[in-house]
Amino acid sequence: MSQDAAETTAPRGPAAAIGRGGVDPSPQAPSFTASLDQRQGVIRARGHLDVLSADLLCGSIVALQRQGHRQVTVRLQPLATVDDDARQLLAGLADALATDGVRLVVE
Repeated sequence: MSQDAAETTAPRGPAAAIGRGGVDPSPQAPSFTASLDQRQGVIRARGHLDVLSADLLCGSIVALQRQGHRQVTVRLQPLATVDDDARQLLAGLADALATDGVRLVVE
C-alpha cells in the first residue's frame, strides 16, 4: 500500500489537526530485524528477540539447515536483547538440530 493510500484512509478531524488522537501515518522501525547470509549460513540479528521473533528466526535457521549447512550461526548485533522464552526456544531448536548433526551457534 502506498503512503498516499494510507493517508486517505486515516481518520480526519479536530484531534488529528492538533496532533492528538489521530493515526500516525509515519513508518515505525521494526523491533527486530535479521539478515541472512545463505552462502555462509550466518544470520545477523538486531533488536529485541522475543518468542514471536525467535519463532520466525527458527524458520530461517531450519531453511539454512535444509540448504545443507552443518553449522548455522546467529550473530546478535550490539544492543540486541533476548528474552528468556526466546532463549528456551533457540535452545530447544539447537537440541533438535544436534540430533541431525547440525550445530547452532548463537554469538
